[in-house]
Amino acid sequence: MLSYSTLFSRVLNKINDQKELSLDESDLLEIYTERLHSVVGKPRVRRLFSSISLDDEIQEMTFTLNNSVDEESDKDFVLEILSLGMAIEWLQPQVDSVIHTSVMIGGKEEKKLLDNHKNMIDRLDSMKKEQNKMIRDYGYIYNSYIKES
Repeated sequence: MLSYSTLFSRVLNKINDQKELSLDESDLLEIYTERLHSVVGKPRVRRLFSSISLDDEIQEMTFTLNNSVDEESDKDFVLEILSLGMAIEWLQPQVDSVIHTSVMIGGKEEKKLLDNHKNMIDRLDSMKKEQNKMIRDYGYIYNSYIKES
C-alpha cells in the first residue's frame, strides 16, 4: 500500500513550478491524481504490475509487482517510476505548447523560441529515456526466468 501524499511529495522533488504550486490544495490534488491515473494507464508502466488499484477516495494505492523483490524495494521502485512518470506528464504539455507555438510564429522567432526552450525539450527526452531504462532494467534484473533458485 502506498499513500498518494507520499507519492505526490516525491513528485514535488522532480518539478519546480511556482504557478502550479500556488494553486489551492484541492486543485493541486485533483491535477496530481489525474496525472497518476495517466501514468498508471500507460502500457509500459501497467505491465509492471500483476495488480494495481487506485482508491481516490482514501488517497491510497495498492499494488503487486509482477517480479516482486521485497516490500520496501517494491515501494521505492514504484515511487520512483510513478513520480518520474508524473513529472513527464507535467512537462509534456509545456514542451508541446512551445513546439506548437513556435510553428505558428515561424521564421527567426520560431528558432529563437525553440532555442530558448531546448533545455526543457532535452529534459523531457532525458526523463522519458530514464523511465524506459528503469522499466527495462527492472524487468531484466528481476525476470522470473533468470532468477537464481
